[in-house]
Amino acid sequence: MKKGTTIAMALNAIKKPFLIMKLTLLFIAVCTVQAIAGSGANAQTITLRAENKEIAKVLSAIQKQGDFRFIFNSRLSDLNQKVSVEFNNTDIAAVMKKLFTGTSLTYRVLENNLVAIRSENPAEADIQVSGTVVNDAGEPVSAASITVKGSNSGTSSGANGTFSITVPENAVLVVTAIGHNPTEVSVNGRQQITITLTRSTNKMDEVVVIGYGTANKRDLTGSIVKIEGKEVADKPNVNPIVSLQGKVAGLSVTPSAGIGRNPDIRIRGTNSIGDDAVKPVYVVDGILNDDINFLNPNDIESIEILKDPSSLAVFGVRGAAGAIAITTKKAKAGQVVINFNTAVGQKRLTDKIDVLTSGADFKELYLEENANIGVVNNFDFTNWNGNTDWIDAVSQTGTFNTNNLSVSASSEKNRFYAGLGYTNEQGIVIHEKLKKYMFNLSNEFRFNKNFKIGVTFNTTRTEAPNDGAGTMENARRIAPVVSAGTTPYRLKLYGDSMNYNLYSALPSIQL
Repeated sequence: MKKGTTIAMALNAIKKPFLIMKLTLLFIAVCTVQAIAGSGANAQTITLRAENKEIAKVLSAIQKQGDFRFIFNSRLSDLNQKVSVEFNNTDIAAVMKKLFTGTSLTYRVLENNLVAIRSENPAEADIQVSGTVVNDAGEPVSAASITVKGSNSGTSSGANGTFSITVPENAVLVVTAIGHNPTEVSVNGRQQITITLTRSTNKMDEVVVIGYGTANKRDLTGSIVKIEGKEVADKPNVNPIVSLQGKVAGLSVTPSAGIGRNPDIRIRGTNSIGDDAVKPVYVVDGILNDDINFLNPNDIESIEILKDPSSLAVFGVRGAAGAIAITTKKAKAGQVVINFNTAVGQKRLTDKIDVLTSGADFKELYLEENANIGVVNNFDFTNWNGNTDWIDAVSQTGTFNTNNLSVSASSEKNRFYAGLGYTNEQGIVIHEKLKKYMFNLSNEFRFNKNFKIGVTFNTTRTEAPNDGAGTMENARRIAPVVSAGTTPYRLKLYGDSMNYNLYSALPSIQL
């Protein structure tokens, strides 16, 4: 009897810990489920008020609150519908229901609070369109550009001319390719399209300047690229060649530090040693020049870049590195045109160099360096307690302003053109500035079919008291313990006393 009682007591003692463990596990499971349920989109609410705002802007305002992200096609017309809504701790389902009332928009909440929005309007449904781009001989055209008209979405054809793009059912595809005429194709719900491009012959009949006259492009075997003057006239660059950066294959343009300075220009790489040997020759209206700083970009009619050895044959040794031929504007027959344009803008430093700006950190690094090399007599920093970011100290947001006025007139025998330009530009370095005045005059009188006389005059005046050269490099090297402020100083010179504001001298460790 005693033995049975003892076993029963032992079993009861074992059951109690097991019961406690079961209850603990059940409690943890319930809390975990509640935590998971509370971490979903339903636990996050939205508080927002909008009056007469487009749906797209309301979605953007909700997204800025940080809880939800939206993905949608900006071409959906109902996104432009204006609504007035007010939400106070409202869950996403109620917000979307109220926001999309009276529209064809629907939504679906995906993982990580990503909300996908689409339209139930069949006319706005996107379809996958695949196809092939071929020429008029049936051959595939590679690297053809296929874009949706009126939008920025697009793709390009592969090596075998195939492409694939997602577009609305009623979209219009704009297809372009080098050497072919552009074309437009309506999708009309088709998912398989073959696009045929016709070869372009316009460029073959284009007249280009070749140094010793003009010729049709079809008659040339050399490599010549023609750029219209409008490609450089609307760019805020003092030197027009800088505006060709990325527009001509084989032409390398590296802008120089400081405003108003000549860029480094190379055609098809470096072909010799020395700066002068790699510079192309400039031909302005048939006259050879070393640079074209005197030209107003607004007065240029066209620019031709001669990239192969034909320039050497035409211009001799001076054309060994290529040639750039420039034709300035002339009056058009039977027209009197007065043109004025102006441009204003700003520029600032966007890729700032990271420099040490803490004086305490500089001192610590300096003392550690001395300790590592065994220097005992350390520098006295008593008078050097600055915390200067010298890149910020010497840089600024610069402004620029260009103004151009031109007058042209033409009769049966006389053509006249005059252009006046003014540029006022500040650099990103404090006190860096440039003022430039440009004047262009051309007058031509034709006596008969075989004889004419004319004059072309170009001049410029440049004021650049400080081009900022080397300032950024020096700012990167100056220790942050040097103060960027100035100290008043009175100097008596030749009997007259004058006040100056002097910057701090550099510590001896930087001399």
